Parts: sequence; structure tokens; C-alpha cells
Amino acid sequence: MPGVMDRRNHILWLLISLCLSLVRGQCPKECNCPKSGQVDCSGTTITEIPEAIPEDTKTLQMGNTLITELNDDSLQNLTILIILRIEKNELSKITSNALLNLSSLRYLSLSNNKLRDLPADLFQSLKRLETLILSNNQLHQIDPSLLLPLSSLKDLQLQGNNLRFVPDGAFDQLKALTKLNLGKNSLAHLNPKTLEKVTRLQMLRLYENKFTGFPESFFHGLPDLTELGLHQNQIIQLSADLFSNNRNLQKLYLSNNLIEHLPQGIFLNLPEITKLTLYGNALKELNTGVFGPMPKLKDLWLYDNQLMTIPDFVFNNLTELQLLILSRNKIRSISARSFSGLGELLEISLHTNALSMLDEDVFSALPKLQNISLQNNQLQTLPGSLFGKFNNVMNVQLQNNSFETLRVDFLESLGHLQEVKLFDNPWKCDKGIIDLKDWLQTNQHKLGNNSEPVCSKPLFLKSLSLLELSTDQLLVEVTTTKEHLTMTHQGSSHDDTDETTLPDVFNTATEEDEREPRPRPSMPDDEQERGLWGLTRLQSGLLVTTIVFCCIALVCTLIVCAVYKRKKKSNIDLLKMKEKNEV
Repeated sequence: MPGVMDRRNHILWLLISLCLSLVRGQCPKECNCPKSGQVDCSGTTITEIPEAIPEDTKTLQMGNTLITELNDDSLQNLTILIILRIEKNELSKITSNALLNLSSLRYLSLSNNKLRDLPADLFQSLKRLETLILSNNQLHQIDPSLLLPLSSLKDLQLQGNNLRFVPDGAFDQLKALTKLNLGKNSLAHLNPKTLEKVTRLQMLRLYENKFTGFPESFFHGLPDLTELGLHQNQIIQLSADLFSNNRNLQKLYLSNNLIEHLPQGIFLNLPEITKLTLYGNALKELNTGVFGPMPKLKDLWLYDNQLMTIPDFVFNNLTELQLLILSRNKIRSISARSFSGLGELLEISLHTNALSMLDEDVFSALPKLQNISLQNNQLQTLPGSLFGKFNNVMNVQLQNNSFETLRVDFLESLGHLQEVKLFDNPWKCDKGIIDLKDWLQTNQHKLGNNSEPVCSKPLFLKSLSLLELSTDQLLVEVTTTKEHLTMTHQGSSHDDTDETTLPDVFNTATEEDEREPRPRPSMPDDEQERGLWGLTRLQSGLLVTTIVFCCIALVCTLIVCAVYKRKKKSNIDLLKMKEKNEV
């Protein structure tokens, strides 16, 4: 029965193979194996590399453990391992041959550990490695030969260490490198030849270091660069030709430095730029010609500088810009053609500057403008035709300025207005603000939450909401005049005193409607001033005041006498009691 025997032998071979595979692929008890070839050994209960990790493991992850050391024999059997992630551990030591047998490794992450240095030959067999992440450790130096074997490396991340310098030639063999992150270190200088051999570099991040500047040709050997992060350094000056050979740049970060001046033409050859940050510097001016054609730039951040003026045509080449942030500067004046060329702009922020007036044509080149922030300035008035024939503006922020009133034709010209903020202004609530009050009462829904304008003047209306006042209350005028009070028919005059007439403006709307508006008080004649016993009002007032004071003095005297008599009687009683006690 040869057929039956063959079938039995085949089944037996399958059973033996299955048992062997189960033994070889058994998941360590400390770990989790969600799929074949994947092992996850995480948790604070793990203090060392688990034994008997399956030899067929292709992805190994060890995170948040108490592992402190990686020895030569820890991973020696994982010859087909492709991805190794040992992250967020207490790892402080790795021996020279710990990775020796991992020749298939493509991805290695040792981030967020406590590594201070690495053996020079640690990566000697990792010729296929494409991604190396050493970020957020305590590395203070890199051995010149450490990275030389990594000829296939494309992504190198060294951010968040204590590196003070990069040795010459450290990156010379990384011909395939496209991403290099050296951010968050203590680098103050890089040799111009450091990046000479990594010509394929597309992303270079040098942020949060101590760079003060770069040689003019430093980035010229990186024509494929698409992202350059230089933010949060101590850069004071930039050369006009620094980026002249980086036409493929898409993202350029220069924020939070000490840059005082942008030379003409520095951004002239950057047609692919989509992100440019310049905020948080010490820029005092922007010269026409700084920005070249940037058809892909959508937003420009220039806040937190020291700009005082915006000259004509400075943004003329930024034809596709949609967001312009100029807030928190010291801008006092904006030229009528400052925003020329910004035909696609949707939002502009000018808040927290020193603007006291705006030219009526300053926004005339912005037909699509929707949002404008002008709060925290010193504006006292706005031209009625500020936005010209364009009325797409939907949101205007005018709070915390110096407005005492506001032209209604300015607001009426904004046919698509959805919200206007007017609070924290010194509104003068008199007849000159009636038109504004009427418009606000009709459009109260456009004021936003808790943003009603409140009166600052006159004193008797201070802190009252403008919307709650009636027209009659606003028509009443406060007069401060020097009234010459006639004491006799001969016209003798007393010395002047300022008297402020405060009318009764706190009546209800119904009561006010029943009254006629009070006319401005005029100088009284003698007949009108005659009061009690033929005296003038002033004399009558003085007489009444004297009588009141006399009455008060009399009452006080009687009270004092009564208290004195009572006290004297108490003393006599005490003396009598004392005499009795002595007897």
C-alpha cells in the first residue's frame, strides 16, 4: 500500500513542521505578539531584553520599560529583523556588537532614552538601514566614524540632544540622505563643508540652536532642499544671496531670531515657497524688493517685530497671499499703496500697533478682504470710504482704540458685515453719537457677545451702555460755564466758580418721552434769581446752609452735655461706694 504510506509520511512531516514552528515562534510571556512576525514588549515590569524572542520576528518594539542596557547577545538571533524600536526607556548603554547580526534592519529608533555616547562601530553591519532616530537623548558628541557604514540612510534625526559640534566628515558617506534634523541642540557653528556631500538633502532642520548666522554660500550645495528650519536661534543678519540656489524651497522658517534687517533680494528666487515665517524678530523696516514672485505663498507672518512703517508696493509680488499678519509691531503709518498687489488677500491683522489714522485708500487694492483686525491701536476716526467700492468685509475688530464716535457711513458701506467689535473705546455719548446709536440698535446682533460700547463721557453717563440710552438723554448737553452771579441790581459780581449742570437722565423711557428736551441753561436774570425774602438764590442758599449748620451744632452740644452729666453722676456713685467699702 505505497499510496497510504506516502500519505501517512506527509501528514507526519506536517505535524513535525507545525510543532517546530510553534516552538520557534512562541511569544515571550512578557510580550504581546498581535501578528506573525510582530513582537511588542512594553511596560515597566520589563527590566531587561526578554529571552527567546522568536527568530522570525520582523518588527520588535520595546517601550516604556526599565531596560538600561543592550548587550552583544540581546538581539543576536534576530537576523531577519526589519524594524527595531527601543523608545522611552531607561537605556543608557549599548555595547559595540549589540546590533551586529541585524544586517536586514531598515528602521532603527533609539529615541527618548538616556544615551550619552555611542560606540564608534555600533552601526558597522547596518548597510541597509534607511531611517535612524536618535532624538531626545543626552548625546554630547558624535564619533566621526559612527555614521560612515550607513550608505543607504535617508532619514537621520538627532534633535533634542546636547550636541555642541558636528565633526568634519561625519555625513560624508550619507549620499542617499534626504532628511536631517539637528534641532534642539547647542550648535553655534557648522563647518561649511559639513553638508558638502549630502547633496540630495530635501529637509534640513537646525531650529532651537545657537546659530548667529551662516556664510553666504552655506546652503548653495543643496539645490533639492524643500524645507529649511532656522527658527529659534540667535540669527542677527542674513546674506542677500543666502538662498539664491534653493529655488525648490517650499517651507522656510526664520521666526524667533534677532534679525534686524532683510537685505533686498533675499527672497527673490523662491518661486515654490508656500510657508514663510518671520515673526518674533527685531525687524524695523521692510524694503521694496525684499519679496520676489511667490505665487504659491498663501500666508505671511510678520507679527512681534519692531516695524514702524509699511512702504508702497512692498508686497507687490505676493499676488496669491490670503493671510497677512502684521500685529504686535510699532506701526504708526501705512502708505496708501502698501498693500498693492494683494488682490487675493482675505484677512489682514494690524492689531496692537500705534496707528492713529488710516488713509482712505489704504485698503483699496484688497477687493476680496473679509476679516480685518485693528484693535489695540490709537485710532480716533475712520474714513467713510475706507473700503471703497469693495464691501466683502465680514468681520472688523475696532475694540480698544480712541474712538469717541464713528461715522455711520463707514458701517453702512459694509453690506456683508457679520460682526464688528467696538468695546473698550472712550465713547462720547452726546448728540454727535445718535446716528451710531441708532445703527447699533438696529444691528445689535452684529456686535458679538459682551461687546456693547459703553459711555466714557460725560461723567453722569459713564459706564452706561450706549444701546440702553434714549435719544433724549443724548440730546441733553452738559455745560461747564463761569456763571457771573449778580448780587445786587448795580451788577456787582462775585468771583467765578465752575458749575456743572447735571440733568436728570436716569428716568425711564416713558418718562423721558413725556418731557420736552431740556434747552441749554442760559445766564439767569435778576428776577429769575430772586428767591426767599427777596434774596438771590445764592444768598438764600447760604442762609439755609447757615441755619442747618447752627441746628446741627446745637444738637451736638446738647448731646455732649448729657453725656458729661451722666459721667459725673457715675463718678459720684463710685466715690460713695468706695467710702462704704473703706468703713
